[in-house]
Amino acid sequence: MKNTHTSRFMKSNTKVILYHGSNQAVYQPRINKNVFTTDFGNGFYVTANRRQAEKWAKRKARYSGQPTLNRYVFDADQPDLKILVYQADIDWIKFVIQNRMNNIKDNSDIVIGPTADGKLFSVVNCWKHGNLDLDEALLKLKPSVYSEQYCFKTERALKALTFIDKELVR
Repeated sequence: MKNTHTSRFMKSNTKVILYHGSNQAVYQPRINKNVFTTDFGNGFYVTANRRQAEKWAKRKARYSGQPTLNRYVFDADQPDLKILVYQADIDWIKFVIQNRMNNIKDNSDIVIGPTADGKLFSVVNCWKHGNLDLDEALLKLKPSVYSEQYCFKTERALKALTFIDKELVR
């Protein structure tokens, strides 16, 4: 069902630059708890796609603060971390739906996979009422349009993430 990090990060000493869009500098990432509108459940979300993080920053700063792009390096050479990697497939859509319905117990440290688009709530509703099957739901969400996201779910995982710098988004 899920892939582990060994298929994803084959080289030792692998470092990945990741971005977090916010309305402020985030020097010490924290796991967001009780957030029910996220694809992979509670965690600290980042992406390797700078433009996607800039969009997230602008969205967060609509109401307060300044759109801020935070940059981190992720030391992926952490054999003790349980890293789940999803592709845009049925397993991914099941995992996202279960997280959005707050109906999952997940013991991973990090989850990596596509970002679901903004239609997720209506798609989940249609699926719950039997109007869509999982294949149709996957097509409607168009996960290939969006960049990959990383969700750091444990304090242990956050220790592999180091703040580099921040900049304001124009």
